[in-house]
Amino acid sequence: MRRRLLFLYVLLLLFLNLSPKVPSSPVANGDKLVHLLEFSALGILGWRWWAYLLPLPFLLEFLQLFVPGRTFSFADMAANLIGFTLGLIAGWWYEGRDEGAPLFHEGRD
Repeated sequence: MRRRLLFLYVLLLLFLNLSPKVPSSPVANGDKLVHLLEFSALGILGWRWWAYLLPLPFLLEFLQLFVPGRTFSFADMAANLIGFTLGLIAGWWYEGRDEGAPLFHEGRD
């Protein structure tokens, strides 16, 4: 189920990042926040497959060079990567919070 959801989300990211129409943001640099949130969700959903997903924050921004009406931006790429990294950390923490050694061993002094 998780893989299907991740696959569908990657398709959604492809569509959103490579479609020629770009919605404008009423907030200055609001698109950076959108990039951050989009790729945070990707990191949360796909933290187990991070090595396969790592090229996406770079690749999707680079491919915008070839889409009419879209532009390449290092700031957007940085927002993609920061969001992806934060999502990976959140996904890893959420999935692994009940596994592993406890911080405190009860009964030991």
